[in-house]
Amino acid sequence: MIAAIQRRSSVLLALLLVLVAIPAAGQETSAELYGQFRYSYNRADAGDSMYWASANNASRIGARGEARAGDWTAFFDLQVGVSIDAESSGQTFTQRYYTAGFRGPIGTLSVGRHSPAYKLPGLRVDPFYDTSTLSIGAGVPTTGVFGGASFGLSSFNNGWADRAIAYTSPELNGFVANAALYLDTESDPDYGLGLTYRWSDLELGVQYHDINSDGRNWAGSDLLDSAIRGHALYAKENWSVGGSYERVELWTGDHQNFFFLSGTFDPVPQVRLAGAVGHLPDDDVYPTSGTGVHGGIFVTPIQDVTVHLLYSYAGLDHFNDRGNLALGLTYAFAIPAR
Repeated sequence: MIAAIQRRSSVLLALLLVLVAIPAAGQETSAELYGQFRYSYNRADAGDSMYWASANNASRIGARGEARAGDWTAFFDLQVGVSIDAESSGQTFTQRYYTAGFRGPIGTLSVGRHSPAYKLPGLRVDPFYDTSTLSIGAGVPTTGVFGGASFGLSSFNNGWADRAIAYTSPELNGFVANAALYLDTESDPDYGLGLTYRWSDLELGVQYHDINSDGRNWAGSDLLDSAIRGHALYAKENWSVGGSYERVELWTGDHQNFFFLSGTFDPVPQVRLAGAVGHLPDDDVYPTSGTGVHGGIFVTPIQDVTVHLLYSYAGLDHFNDRGNLALGLTYAFAIPAR
């Protein structure tokens, strides 16, 4: 079975390379170097101690490009993490993702290492993603990289999955389907399935992800077996509300539920207020069960520069409560290729 899937993936990759290589009349190309500098100063309450800490909130740099001909577009996107503030890892760059593919009338096909479709709704409903809110494990910043999803979302909302073959269908009456395989020579492939409905400002969806590779294909998923989520987002021009429910199955046969609700409001174009609540019931699976509350203000004084002030708190069932006050800066840039 695995050999057959690998043969099919080789054929798909060959077709992709042929499409990219064929010169087309009227072809248009574009490429750019882009990145984000993300940094924060924090007053962290770790439950048994309080201290000041700085954190790299997942700074990154990447290159992406497109080649368009008629109804078809070939694309690539390569991104790495950037170490700043004398981080202990000693590595200037760290792996994030790399993906290439094409999109057209029959949908989008991509290969490489990417953010699975299960993860993406978590990014959309979490207004504090890659800031210094309490982490999914109720952790607070110490030093080095501190980012990812906020408390109330599962670890399926972090990391990237390798050896992906992913397909997203065209929209049909507001519905978009997605499917992906993640190949592994030592086990059956992991896979993901999902369906999303979009109408006007509303998005509703369900996503399922199954892991057979002992977590080898998805960084951070080594103790997980499968997960299903329902998600909703209603986003107007200056406000939004969103929510996510996840049921995560562990290899032990146990499961954990995750609840997350969020909202944003822009009183003026340069200012955003955001809040979220996350809850893990005490299911005797995750020791950090409890309720987390996140709130903050994001100000964009000039284009591409955002300053934020946020406070994040978690009342835990089995540990001391934890919290963090953070002042952060994000600077985004994009340099078109000449």
